[in-house]
Amino acid sequence: MSELDVLRRLGDEIVPPPFAALRDTARRRTRRARAATSVAVAVVATVAVVSATTAIVGRDAGRQNEPAPIVTPPPTPTRPVTYADGSTIHYGQRTVAADGTVVELDVTDDGVGFRTDDGRLWFTDGSTTDQLGALGEPGTGGHDRWPLTSAPGWMLSSNSGSRLVWFEFPSPGDPEVVVYDTRSGRQVRRDTVALEPGHTALPAQLSKRFVYWFRDPNPDKMPEEQTQVRYDPATGEQSRITEPELLEDLDDDAAVRSVRLKGDGRWETAPHGFHYSDGMSLQIGLSLQKGIAGVNGLAPVGPGDQVVEDVTGRRFAFEPPPDYTGKAGVAWLVQWLDDQTVVVVSPLRNGTNLIACHLETRTCDVAASAPAGIVVPELGKSRFIG
Repeated sequence: MSELDVLRRLGDEIVPPPFAALRDTARRRTRRARAATSVAVAVVATVAVVSATTAIVGRDAGRQNEPAPIVTPPPTPTRPVTYADGSTIHYGQRTVAADGTVVELDVTDDGVGFRTDDGRLWFTDGSTTDQLGALGEPGTGGHDRWPLTSAPGWMLSSNSGSRLVWFEFPSPGDPEVVVYDTRSGRQVRRDTVALEPGHTALPAQLSKRFVYWFRDPNPDKMPEEQTQVRYDPATGEQSRITEPELLEDLDDDAAVRSVRLKGDGRWETAPHGFHYSDGMSLQIGLSLQKGIAGVNGLAPVGPGDQVVEDVTGRRFAFEPPPDYTGKAGVAWLVQWLDDQTVVVVSPLRNGTNLIACHLETRTCDVAASAPAGIVVPELGKSRFIG
């Protein structure tokens, strides 16, 4: 047999491992090296380059190697300005007719969860609407029990993601917590809220990992003064949590769509005095003067030593929209549209403005004008406070 025939025969017998096997091997390496992510990335990149080199050499030994492409995660979806006027939901440029007056709404990356005045709970993606459930009868846990500065509402969502959470009451005073994925359209988990007879629970907030609620809230006290419970949808575990533990959770789960707060009256032993928050329902001043408020323009207001920053450490303050100086009333932060844009609701005597403020340019513009008394995310029904 000639040497050429031997080489051909050897070439036929050498079979590269299937791609699936290589992928499984890479996954096992990644799991073993999870604690050293940068090393794992370097290994994967090296494997990619070696594979590419092998293929290139087979075609043209004189060709130079090219760097492996860098795979970046997809950007977080942009959310449109959203509010409800009566039974009409405005979701960006789209309008959705609800089967009843909308009294509460929350936005996810996929659409709008909302509650109508008859207690039914719904979700719309802007084109179709589905009923998710019904609130039922809360019993002794009514809207008069919400802590100071917190907005009454039975639904929760985050500034990004697809999770929607709500309470249902199969019988008066016996709530269940429901976790729903708006992207897949399926219920993730449902659990009975652990309560003794005669006690109450009210939804508080949703983070990346946990759901929080108030237990037996006192309407005369601030949220941080309440008894708080942490619920883990992954395990169903419910446990009391202290204020420092809550803020530590929020720091661990902080995303780009967060603010850093200091001097706001919450746990002041936090590292460097700052803690993370989603920023929702922050009270906003529209025409602040530095000599009075310590900052110019449009910015959160609070105790005299309160400081609010974005996640990069820049002061969370903006230029008001052109010709917006002198507008009276209290405004609130109610929505993040993307990583660089927030929405402030500005209720006026005869209408409501929704102001979009841009972190990159520190400027604001009126994104939408609506009638008075609209329902907005996080805050619920807006009203003028002059």
